[in-house]
Amino acid sequence: VDGDRSDLTRLHHGLSVEPQGKPIILRGRLLDSEGEPVDDALLEFWQANAAGILRGPDMPDHPQLDPYFDGYGRLISTLEPFVFKTIKPGAIAAGKGMGARAPHITLTIFSDGITRLVTQVFFDDESEANARDPLLESLPAELRGRLVARLTSAPSDGPAIYEIAIVMRGAGETPFFDDLSS
Repeated sequence: VDGDRSDLTRLHHGLSVEPQGKPIILRGRLLDSEGEPVDDALLEFWQANAAGILRGPDMPDHPQLDPYFDGYGRLISTLEPFVFKTIKPGAIAAGKGMGARAPHITLTIFSDGITRLVTQVFFDDESEANARDPLLESLPAELRGRLVARLTSAPSDGPAIYEIAIVMRGAGETPFFDDLSS
C-alpha cells in the first residue's frame, strides 16, 4: 500500500481494479476559534464500504467486504482545504446495541496542543437516514448541521464533491465526541 492515504479509490496503485461504490471527494477546512485555517494537523478517516460494512477485527471474513477498499485514510492538513477522495459509505445496519447509522465518515484530528478530536461527517443528500441516526439525534437540533457536508457538485462523469468546515474550538465549534466505535 502506497504511503499516500488521501485517495481510497486507488488502494493498490498500478492495478486497474477499483472499489465498489460511488466515488466522492470530501473537501474541508480546519478552522481555529478566529476562523483562520489550521495547518499541520493529522487527519485520519475511517468509514464503511459502499455496502455499509466497516472493516475491522470482528469482521475479517464478512461476505460484503470489498477487497479493494479498506476504509482507512490519512492526510496532513495545510492552509488550503483538505481533499479526501473515497467512495460514499453505505448506511450501517443496526447492531451491538446501536440503531442503524446514516452514511458517515469518522474523522480523528491530531494537532498541536490537543491529544485528539473525534467527530463524524454526514452527507446532506442523506436527510432521511440522518434524521434517524442515533448520534445526530443525540445532539441539539442547532448543532446537527455542523456535522453535515454539503453536496456542492455532482458531475455525471466524475466524483461528487462534498464540503465541510470543521471548527476546532470557539463559536460555531464542531461537535466532538469520545472515541467512537463507528
